[in-house]
Amino acid sequence: MTTAAEGRDGKIVAFGPARSGATDSPDPSSSKRTAAARVLALLGAFGHGTGALTLTEISRQAQLSLTTTHRIAREVVEWGGLEIDESGRYRLSRKILDLASASTEDLQVRERALPHLVDLHRRTGLTVHLGVRDGRDVMYLEALRAHPNYSGENRLGGRLRLHVTATGLALLAYAGEDFISDYVAEPLKRYTPHTVVDPDELTALLRRIRTDRYVHVRQFVTMGTGVVAAPVFAPDGTAKAAVGVVYLIERDDPDHLVEPVRLIATRITQSLAETRTTPDPRTIDFNRRHAGLV
Repeated sequence: MTTAAEGRDGKIVAFGPARSGATDSPDPSSSKRTAAARVLALLGAFGHGTGALTLTEISRQAQLSLTTTHRIAREVVEWGGLEIDESGRYRLSRKILDLASASTEDLQVRERALPHLVDLHRRTGLTVHLGVRDGRDVMYLEALRAHPNYSGENRLGGRLRLHVTATGLALLAYAGEDFISDYVAEPLKRYTPHTVVDPDELTALLRRIRTDRYVHVRQFVTMGTGVVAAPVFAPDGTAKAAVGVVYLIERDDPDHLVEPVRLIATRITQSLAETRTTPDPRTIDFNRRHAGLV
C-alpha cells in the first residue's frame, strides 16, 4: 500500500509503501460505503466550508481517505462538477448549479429575481443578497458584490441562522406563529454584542418587520456593517425570499436604501406572479457572462 499526502498546491503526493497498520482514512467504516455514497459524501463536504476546500478538508468532512478523496475528486473534475482554483482548492462548478436550477424551485426564484438584483446592485454599488428560508437557516441563492473573492457565509449557497441577518429576519417575521414561538425560545447564538437574542426583544423586532415590511440591522454579524432587507412574497402571500443590501456604517446612509430595497422586493414579487415560459433575457445574459460564454 502507498501512503499519500496533500502538497501545498492541493495535489496528492505519493511517498511509497506504508508501514503495516498505517491508514489515511479518517473513518474506517468509509470503506464499507458504496461508490455512489462516497461521491455524495464528497459533494456534501462543500456544505460545511467556505466554498473552496483543499483535498484534506474534503477528506475530513466527507470522512473519506485522502487517496479515495483524490480519486473521486479527479473523476468529478473530469465530469465537470468541480473546479480547481489557482491555489489548488476545489469548488463546486456552475454545472452543479445548472443542474439544480433545472429542477429546484428556489433557484427558479433566483432566475426571476436576478435582473432586479443586478439593477439594485448597479444603483447602489453595494453588496446585494437574495436568500430563502431553509429550516432555521437563511440560505443565499445569490450574492452580487464588488469584490467577487469573498468566501464568507453569505456567499452563494452559504447559510446563517435566521435571527443573525436582515434577510433571515425578514423571512422569520413571516414564518408561522408556532415556528416563531419555537425559534425565539431556543438558545440563540450571539455573533456580536448587537445580535438580538432576547426572546421578547426578538419578538418585538419581528412584529415591527411585519408592520414596516422591511428590516434594518446594524452590526449583527460583523462590526462596521449594516443591512437593509425586505421580504419577497409568493403569489399565495407567503414570504418566498428576501432581498438585502449590505452597507458600511461609516460611509453609507441606510435611510437612502430603504425605498430602493423595498421597490426591488416588490418587483421580484410581481415577477413571481407572472406566467413565463422562458427566463428573462437579462438573466440569460448575466449567466452567460459569468460562465465566460460572451
